Amino acid sequence: MIYIYDDIKLRAIEERDLNILLEMINDPEIENMTSGYSFPVSEYQQRRWFESLVNNDKKLRTIIETKEHGTIGVVMLTDIDWKNRTAQFHSKIATSKEIRGKGYGTKATKALVKYAFEQLNLNLIYSHIIDYNVASQRVKEKCGFKKDGVLRNRVFKNGKYHDIVVWSIQPGELVE
Repeated sequence: MIYIYDDIKLRAIEERDLNILLEMINDPEIENMTSGYSFPVSEYQQRRWFESLVNNDKKLRTIIETKEHGTIGVVMLTDIDWKNRTAQFHSKIATSKEIRGKGYGTKATKALVKYAFEQLNLNLIYSHIIDYNVASQRVKEKCGFKKDGVLRNRVFKNGKYHDIVVWSIQPGELVE
């Protein structure tokens, strides 16, 4: 799968991406902004994860590339429910200063949502965002996601419980 949107390209994860993905998953700044919790991941665990992607029709994980910076992150659909045509959206963007604030997160979100609606015929995409990740919430709002509600005290990070804000989008709501 290769999908071009504006100045970014989404493509399937390949073996050559494992090192940068390993760096991202073990980056405490990126991990702190996710709604899940990741333990340090070894090269062995990363390879096993990569091997598990083969023939998994409930997940679509793509690399985000730009001409200027190369690989800058990953956007994913997980928990794809083919009967009800729904999926959960996730993203991880590199934390370097030259990448932040350039709209790559917004473009990658729009690209994967557009692909999911037009090519996969999904009907609803939802996203869970930790309450203090304001940047990700702004991206969802810019793209046309609607705030559905709050899952109270759902995640324990930094010594306290945090809410998860639930966002979703349906076909026809994507802001181009």
